[in-house]
Amino acid sequence: MDILWFLRRRLEFISRLYDTATAQPRETLRKIEAEEEPYVDNRNPDFQDVSEPAFLEEALDAIEAIEVVGHWCLMTVYASLQGFLREYVAEMARTYGHDVEGIRAQLNATKAKNWFERYRLFFQRDLDIDWREGPIKVEDLEQINLTRDDLMHNADVTTTYVYRTAKHAERFPKSLFSDEIWEGLGIGSKIKVGRDELTTALQIVENFCAWLDHIRAGYRQYLSRKKGGPEGAAST
Repeated sequence: MDILWFLRRRLEFISRLYDTATAQPRETLRKIEAEEEPYVDNRNPDFQDVSEPAFLEEALDAIEAIEVVGHWCLMTVYASLQGFLREYVAEMARTYGHDVEGIRAQLNATKAKNWFERYRLFFQRDLDIDWREGPIKVEDLEQINLTRDDLMHNADVTTTYVYRTAKHAERFPKSLFSDEIWEGLGIGSKIKVGRDELTTALQIVENFCAWLDHIRAGYRQYLSRKKGGPEGAAST
């Protein structure tokens, strides 16, 4: 099965969905800034309070909508990476004549602090594929994982903003997915997933998975180029 094709299809869908889902709120913000109808400030400062910008509530609603869509898209990028790795392991087992469930049990038995580290160690130990030899920094992949964790588990019912945990911020003081303005003001490490951040995440995942898939297509040759290829299940 061409799992890379399916991954790319998912990533392209996420990218299109972000643009479609944020089109209206982005247009609202543009009209407010340009003072286009229906966002024309007709207040009379002699008789009305103009201490706040006109249409502030509408602007904040639009900004929040864009942020929440970005959050959802990043979580779906994360799920796509996880799904790719799960199917990658199954495909390797099927290709080299091993029981899929047995290999998955072997993977699940790998002791690690989280699923991401479990896969990384399994690939290195059992497949002789060291992620650090790839074109993508393992730390960048880890940031996607940690940011997703915060989006899922560090949400606050009082706001749509989500902040990085102290442990996450300590691990990556300069993050791919944090709001630099908020960081500079010292008011918290707020997660930001706009178009630029989402594009970065999409490229990280696609390039990493393309590298893995290239190895899978010529796995025997890959092992022969390495010193002392694995003796384990997937190497036969």
